[in-house]
Amino acid sequence: MLAMSISLLTACVPQSDSSSAVKPVPVRVQVVRAGAQSSSTRYVGTVQAVREIPLSMQTAGRVLSVHAKDGDYVQKGQVLLRVDSTQAVNALRSAEAAYRQAKDGCQRARQVYDKGAVTDQKMVEIESQYAQARSLYDAARQRVKEHTLIAPQAGVLSGMNIQVGQSVAPAVYICSVIDNTAYNLVFTVPETEISAIAIGQKGWMECAAVKDTFPVTVTEKSMKANLAAHTYEVTASIDSPSADRLMPGMVAKCRLADNRDAASQSLEIVIPTHSVLLMKNGPTVWTAENGKAARRAVTVAGYKADGVWVTDGLYPGDTIITDGCQKLYNGCRIEVRDE
Repeated sequence: MLAMSISLLTACVPQSDSSSAVKPVPVRVQVVRAGAQSSSTRYVGTVQAVREIPLSMQTAGRVLSVHAKDGDYVQKGQVLLRVDSTQAVNALRSAEAAYRQAKDGCQRARQVYDKGAVTDQKMVEIESQYAQARSLYDAARQRVKEHTLIAPQAGVLSGMNIQVGQSVAPAVYICSVIDNTAYNLVFTVPETEISAIAIGQKGWMECAAVKDTFPVTVTEKSMKANLAAHTYEVTASIDSPSADRLMPGMVAKCRLADNRDAASQSLEIVIPTHSVLLMKNGPTVWTAENGKAARRAVTVAGYKADGVWVTDGLYPGDTIITDGCQKLYNGCRIEVRDE
């Protein structure tokens, strides 16, 4: 009887709630903000010369002299190298002698023709021979010129590694002359962002190699996509008088200002990519509400360089969970760490 009474009393004592013994899930969070995160878009590109002219010889020959080296600054019209032109010079001398002879003969024939001692047919023949000799002389002079490589513009030599004694062939690349006063920045843009890029859009680039920042303006955007990477190539001019400090191939970080008006920018929310979960019913995020986790559906408009662009479901001031989402369920207690 006593044992039964103790048993009944024990059954009447309220037991502790087992749910209170569940430890909260440690998470990291981020407060949602708009506008400041989306005011510019970042890309990485490389510096390229606006004007780079590749050079080659028009005739074959052995290099006799080199007058500039790789990295030298050259003026327009400056001689860069000469190849052996012995045969061309000999041909020129022969052509010049024939030209002078034909010219003198034509002048003498003209004097006689004016006196009626030469027929029209004969005069036409003499003038034709003179014209042909002059044409051959001009061609011979041009062939001699082709044995000298001339800088077509002022700039810096690139790839000039030719040595005296080497043989060169026609139309084979020798070097390039780079205009070092004008450069472009070329970078790729994801297909989800290319429609937001506009010709004339302003921005700036930061080049670590020269430890400086330069203003840029978008001048071109390719209409052909890279099918493997789903990107498009964009070209921006570097608008700075000190651009000559740059060199082709330098890497730079570019930021383009948002073209939309301020009201549109203030409504834009960008959150970390890893905080968005793709569910059967669409993308969702975990939010922190009164110390508990709550799943919330969101609308994703696209991806940006710094995260996911959300247009609906979140508002400035909301708190999203960015780390520790694997153990969450609706209504579970959370403990914010390293906020």
